[in-house]
Amino acid sequence: MKVRLTAAMAVSIMLVLAMSIFGCRPDDTIPDGDDTTTVFIEQFADTLTGVWETDTMSTGMEMLLVYQEHLNDIFFNYDSDELSSEALDILMENSSYILETPGFRILIEGHCDERGTIDYNLALGENRALSVYNYLANYGIASTRLQFVSYGKERPFDPAHNEQAWAFNRRAHFRVLPGN
Repeated sequence: MKVRLTAAMAVSIMLVLAMSIFGCRPDDTIPDGDDTTTVFIEQFADTLTGVWETDTMSTGMEMLLVYQEHLNDIFFNYDSDELSSEALDILMENSSYILETPGFRILIEGHCDERGTIDYNLALGENRALSVYNYLANYGIASTRLQFVSYGKERPFDPAHNEQAWAFNRRAHFRVLPGN
């Protein structure tokens, strides 16, 4: 019994020594020279909505948030992609800011309320985003700084089921992206 215990201890000591000599990886904490920053948007989910990916940014997150604060959403009437006079005023302010401020791109998100089919709302959301895109492009903003997408009714601003919530959900949202 004593021989087995001694042999087991000897094997254990040899395994520990072998692991310490051969089993350790080199220190992975040494930087590899890559100075890009990868931001996981989930960390900022309470301040940014609608972005579900990671992005490598040259502009700091703080600056993107500053840019985002200067852009206002455009709201639409029920079953419409036409820009109201109020929407045109907001678009003029947004366009001026975008032209005056380089260093970021814009994703125009088209949204709808919950009424209607998924396909119908995706098409309407695209038409809303495209209306805003065309206005910005005609205002003189380079198309390389603009993208658009439709989320239809999938990402409501207000999840309630009433007219007030639906009015908030019928919108084009400006999402600031890194880049020029």
